[in-house]
Amino acid sequence: MSSSDDPALERELFGPSRAFAWGFRFSIAGSLALIVLALHHWGAREVRSNAGNILFLAALGAGWLLLTKALFPWLGLDPHDDVVERRNPAALFALCGAVLSVALTFAGGNLGEGSSFWNNVFSAALGTCGLFALWLLLEAGAQVSSSIAEERDLASGFRLCGFLVAVGLILGRATAGDWHSMSATFHDFLRDGWPAALLCGIALFIERFTRPRPQRPFPSWVSYGFLPALLYLALAFVWLWHLGSWEGMPL
Repeated sequence: MSSSDDPALERELFGPSRAFAWGFRFSIAGSLALIVLALHHWGAREVRSNAGNILFLAALGAGWLLLTKALFPWLGLDPHDDVVERRNPAALFALCGAVLSVALTFAGGNLGEGSSFWNNVFSAALGTCGLFALWLLLEAGAQVSSSIAEERDLASGFRLCGFLVAVGLILGRATAGDWHSMSATFHDFLRDGWPAALLCGIALFIERFTRPRPQRPFPSWVSYGFLPALLYLALAFVWLWHLGSWEGMPL
């Protein structure tokens, strides 16, 4: 009997679960491509001129994405359970944003001249830890994962996606630049990355008015999700424009 003769097998191969799984995998592949492009165009001179170094850092980036993906369930969202098994579009958008935000912090930490790859690892770890700290703060204050995983609120998924990508942009930029020392990197991270904490405060305030409630169990995904996400991203891009190019940025 062919697979087309077995409806259950056909649903397994081509049904929504598989589409959701591929959607999440595509976000990982796209995020990895972003890392490779960033390294190729704006990495250290030694990296840009050597394909082997780009491949090494890209492989490190792939491991970085897979390692941090394992931390998502600790923040209330599980790629397998919420995306693949429960086919939750809100979780899909939120977790795709989470993957992209991690890629942004990793890429940012690898931009600029340095004496060793360990400089890159320290900078990327600083940005990624900052990202997870702010995500944890938002989760503790607003229980966003509950709105996404349990109530399947698409607007909440959009908001979290926009918030995480905006924070990834800010913290990735805060760790970009030539390496001088650990203390200088940390100083630059605080100096250029503090708006991410302000953005978290704004997100906590917005969550008080936009999350689902008995009087409004199904908020509009446009008004309560897409527009707040656009606001987060707009604020992040304004800050990046204010900062301008990082030290050592290739022209």
